[in-house]
Amino acid sequence: MTTTLTDTDMDVMRILHNAFRRDGARLEGAAEVYGTQDEEAHDALLLGWHGFSSSLHHHHTIEDTHIWPVIRAKLADHPDGLAVLDAMEEEHSRIDPALEAVERAFDDRDAGVDEVAARIDALVELLRSHLAHEERDAFPLIRTMITRQEWDALNKAALKELSLSEVAQLGPWILEGAPPDDVRTVLAELPPPLRLVHRYWWNPRYRKARRWE
Repeated sequence: MTTTLTDTDMDVMRILHNAFRRDGARLEGAAEVYGTQDEEAHDALLLGWHGFSSSLHHHHTIEDTHIWPVIRAKLADHPDGLAVLDAMEEEHSRIDPALEAVERAFDDRDAGVDEVAARIDALVELLRSHLAHEERDAFPLIRTMITRQEWDALNKAALKELSLSEVAQLGPWILEGAPPDDVRTVLAELPPPLRLVHRYWWNPRYRKARRWE
């Protein structure tokens, strides 16, 4: 028996989107003080940025290579649904260059403050619009067109594409500042041994590092 997804099944996606919004706000804060930081503060900015940018890139790769194709295969006679998927992929294609533009600016210590701020603003505007669009129009497609069995398989495939060191960074990154219920939801996706590793090693190590500011 196959079953469609519920809002609860989408919780990890929602929590992930919240983490992107959290770091988008941090990026805006970084733009306001960029150029005044000392070397340690700049390194902290880069550490936070790299966690955010790598997580966003991986998330979009999983959607483009795993999630959208499963839905697209079931939408041959649904032009409205196909239009939503086309829009998701088009938005990804604009966000990726915006990420690269910010990366180049951060790598160039001679980049002008106004230029850095403009690149950050462009990225954050694209990201916020995309997240809202995805939640409004693509989440319902995921819930109705993907079965729970398919969703479980997709999640396992996505996890397997990450190295252990990437998982060690991604878990604490997603959960930073998250409400307790969201923490429990995400940790429930990990095997019990990895939950212990997260609690006693990954998360304490993550929290010790200076990020963003």
